[in-house]
Amino acid sequence: MNIAFLTTIFPMQEKFLIDFFNSLKNQTYKEFDIVVVNDGYKNFGKIKQKFSELRIIELPFSSTLAKNREYGINYCIEKKYDVLIFGDSDDYFVPNRVEKVLEKLEHYNVVVNDLTLFDENGVLCEKYFSHRLKNNFVFDYEFIKNKNICGLSNTAINLKILRNINIPDNIIGVDWFLYKQLLKHNQAIFTNETITFYRQYENNTVGLKNDGKFKFWWEN
Repeated sequence: MNIAFLTTIFPMQEKFLIDFFNSLKNQTYKEFDIVVVNDGYKNFGKIKQKFSELRIIELPFSSTLAKNREYGINYCIEKKYDVLIFGDSDDYFVPNRVEKVLEKLEHYNVVVNDLTLFDENGVLCEKYFSHRLKNNFVFDYEFIKNKNICGLSNTAINLKILRNINIPDNIIGVDWFLYKQLLKHNQAIFTNETITFYRQYENNTVGLKNDGKFKFWWEN
């Protein structure tokens, strides 16, 4: 099985990338490529050297947020990967993330895992979605058409369900755009048996704290 772990990077704090790649180095399942769309991060060679045991594929590309994602996804399709796991480069992951999503993808084409929210002061909320959803909850388009739990840091798919995509330049919610299409014809399973540590800071476009609340869907 050929597995790609896809991310995008940009001018950002080096410590975020160190956290990201450390968590991938510590995965219990090791046999995957890390596909990195690099939009302007300088000296990425230093990071690749530090994590030389990882199979990192760098794709220099500079465009909009949507087109950077599109480029990375289409690369993985063209290279005929079987599984695509998404992860934001300013987040990090518990050691069983790759292993657990592969287990779930044997039965479902889309896997969504839980989030633990944190910032520079520590954990803000553990297993955020589990406050509303039960483990192994199965859902489709009808569930997400007016809400969003499918992010590009906590999802994975069997690539057989996706052909080359075109994401409009002006799309901010690339994750919602993608999964609203995929879940019209596929079911997803939610798991809290693995976790994405989802960083909260000023450059996040979703999930930011506002008046003491985190925006996903039920606070709107």
